[in-house]
Amino acid sequence: MATVTGYLPPLGSREEFVDHLEGYTEPTVEELQDGNLNRKLLKTYMLETARRTSATPEMDSVFPAHVHLHRLDDTLYRVEDSEHQGQVVGLLEVLERRHPVLYTTLDAAISAKWVRHAVDRNPWLDRLWLSSPILFELWNYVKRTTPSHRYVRLGFEHEAFYEATHGLDEGREEGIDEHESASDDSARGLVERRRSRVTLTERLGELQSKLPEFLDLYDPMHSMVQLQIPSGSRGGHLLYHDGHATNRSDSFVEHRREIAKVLKLYRNVTEHSEDRLWLETTEVGGDAFTVKGAPVTIRFSRPLSEETFARFVDVGLKRRTSRLRIGGYITWRGPTKVHVAAIDRHLWQPFLLEATSRQLTAVLPRGTCGNTIHRLVTNVQRWLDPNVKVWLGGESYETAVANSMQDAA
Repeated sequence: MATVTGYLPPLGSREEFVDHLEGYTEPTVEELQDGNLNRKLLKTYMLETARRTSATPEMDSVFPAHVHLHRLDDTLYRVEDSEHQGQVVGLLEVLERRHPVLYTTLDAAISAKWVRHAVDRNPWLDRLWLSSPILFELWNYVKRTTPSHRYVRLGFEHEAFYEATHGLDEGREEGIDEHESASDDSARGLVERRRSRVTLTERLGELQSKLPEFLDLYDPMHSMVQLQIPSGSRGGHLLYHDGHATNRSDSFVEHRREIAKVLKLYRNVTEHSEDRLWLETTEVGGDAFTVKGAPVTIRFSRPLSEETFARFVDVGLKRRTSRLRIGGYITWRGPTKVHVAAIDRHLWQPFLLEATSRQLTAVLPRGTCGNTIHRLVTNVQRWLDPNVKVWLGGESYETAVANSMQDAA
């Protein structure tokens, strides 16, 4: 059934689904006879819920009403959708606490739309945001664990979307899909602005020696958006910046194992960030109290112009459809400085944000999801400035990611 429609068969156990997906990429007898050997791909969508509290709902409560989860065991669900005639659109596995994972064989355009609607309609869900520092750290993992003759795929992308323009488009964000090509002028209007998209598929040894030089020469190369981790045999596991992954290997079991490593790294750095940054006060007697917490700072590589800053505030911070997925009340403190009483649309948590032409500074109260940081960094690098520096208080974000990777290994 999946080979024709993209839907999974209504199997009843983990073992049956694993057996089905383990052989999914192999051609059927009919395909061999017809000569139709197009490679079938399993898509994986890594999602974020929240750090577990008594208020966190059960998994079957965080999806829209037309989505039905049928529990197969303690952590695995068969996902059916009444808007898809009750067909099985995928499997949902709680592979890492707070991080459900959707496996689907639907066409990429259909599955991406399905996930987007599921996330947008519920504040309990967000995508996993694999920021450039996280992808670069996974690249370091690949270099340590992969023979130098194997081919690796890296993707880099930056578009100066918030740069002030005078073309036909002036920055409409509505309806732009995350996987839409940055060079697709039909979607955004005929606007000339800085756009860079580089994909490298090369032997690991060659990339390892050349990439540092590329990074020094061209700053959009600091905005990594794709990384393919080579498999044990052929192909690999292609990760995207927004938590989407594609299994281009021969094994579902191996793909699941690599996804589990990514999720462990992600949870480690997210919860480390929360523990370090969450602002809270404690009374110590009388009128005295202690304050714990630290701000997160995203420093731009060069100051933004007044026009670009104003456009970033208007399109990136004010609009409901902003890629940053935040909103709130903005107070101007000068031509290139605003204070935002912000709301993160994931969990509807309030936080404080100061934006200037030089940096973003955010103060996160207890309960704010650390995913907010990864989302800000990812989207700032992709759409505003590819070569930012980020600090969690006095600790480098890159250092936090590297230390978290050691714990995840």
